[in-house]
Order: sequence, then C-alpha cells, then structure tokens
Amino acid sequence: MIGIEDLTVSFNGTPVVHGVSFQVGRGESFALVGESGSGKSTILKAIAGQAHEWTGSIRVGGDAMGRRRDAAFVRRVQMVFQDPYGSLHPRRTVDDTLSEPLAVHRIAGRDGKVLAMLDAVGLSRRFRFRLPHQLSGGQRQRVAIARALMLEPGVLLLDEPTSALDVSVQAEILNLLADLRAERGLTYLLVTHDLPIVSFLCDRLGVLRLGRLEEISEVAELRTGQLYSAYGRELVARSAGG
Repeated sequence: MIGIEDLTVSFNGTPVVHGVSFQVGRGESFALVGESGSGKSTILKAIAGQAHEWTGSIRVGGDAMGRRRDAAFVRRVQMVFQDPYGSLHPRRTVDDTLSEPLAVHRIAGRDGKVLAMLDAVGLSRRFRFRLPHQLSGGQRQRVAIARALMLEPGVLLLDEPTSALDVSVQAEILNLLADLRAERGLTYLLVTHDLPIVSFLCDRLGVLRLGRLEEISEVAELRTGQLYSAYGRELVARSAGG
C-alpha cells in the first residue's frame, strides 16, 4: 500500500533523511521508531505532501507521488496528529469539523455520516455541537480520528497519536485504533518513540537513527528483545529501563 524507495528529504538544502526504503502492505500496521530528530515525522510529511524537498520514490496504492497531492490522494490517505487540541479549530464544533471534508469533496448525506462516525469512534452524540475546549484530551483525539476517517481512506498516517494523552486514555485510543483497523481493513504508518505502543499496535517496525534506516524487523523480534542493530537493541534497553 505504501512503497518508499531511496527517499532523501532535505530542509533548506540540508538532508535530514538519507536514502530510506521500506514497504507497507495493504492492511498492515508499520511503525517508524527512533529518538527525536531521527527523521520519522519528516518521512510522514513527505508522504503527506507537506515536505517538498525530496528525492527518491513515494508510491501509494501503486501510484507514484509527485510534489503535490490531489483530491484523490486526500480521499485515500489521511493523517492523525500528535496534539488533539492543536489539530482542531478552537471555534469550530465537532459537527463543523466532521462535516468539512464532506463539503470540500461534495459528498452527500452529511448528518447520517457524522452520526455514524461519532458512533464508530465511541463518542457520544451529545458532543456533536461542542467546541474542542469543552472536550477532554481523549475525546478530542477521537474527533481527530473521526475527521480522518470521514472520507473513508485506506491509509492513516499516525504521528505520535497518543503521546499528548494520559496513560489511561492512551490505552483507550490504542484499542480504538486497533478495532478500527480490524473493522475497516486500514493500513497504518505509525511514528512513535514508545516501543510498547509498537508492540501492541504494529506488525513490523523500522528503526531510524539520524535520518538513516538501521533495520526493519517483525514486532515479535521487538517483544523478545532480538532486534539485530546495535541502536535497535539500545532503544529496547532504554524502554525496559524506563
């Protein structure tokens, strides 16, 4: 579903991601892990069309991506961001937020689709006309996930989707993401530094260090501490120590 070949991403002429290649199968959940500054979020931005200074190949569903993303791409790929408050317009109700993608893409049946999506993400219909500041962090992230799913994409790009939430709420959102993937056959590309989240939600992971891909492993190898790169084993040791 996602094919990345020899991807190099630069900012102002300085490369920050160096020749990265990996594949994500349809319906798979794949994680990019590494410390801050490793380039994992930059790769998501390149896929989403938010970073334009790149070389190599980005393919989604077999189609090669250029510098710009069209409406067809937006309906196929959506992103869920780290900060559920910052990603929602503070003066737009939940209804406004969920209705906007339908209006932009001229999709009919707004009321039914909004209510169905609230149900799908486990958010009571009484929150439909509330503003973001009237919601908890977990509720806001449910709205953000619902917004991403309004166009029925096949791929979600998840950029640290639970890191801004309390631990108990993190578990709720991770269970929701796991359920949605199973129900809808979604493909996930997750960026995180939290290895237990990878172990719970993903099938495989790629380990990034200073913009370079150190290894790609099965999550089973992560769970048993058998990552083969020295840096991967270091991350596992840090996670266990924390």
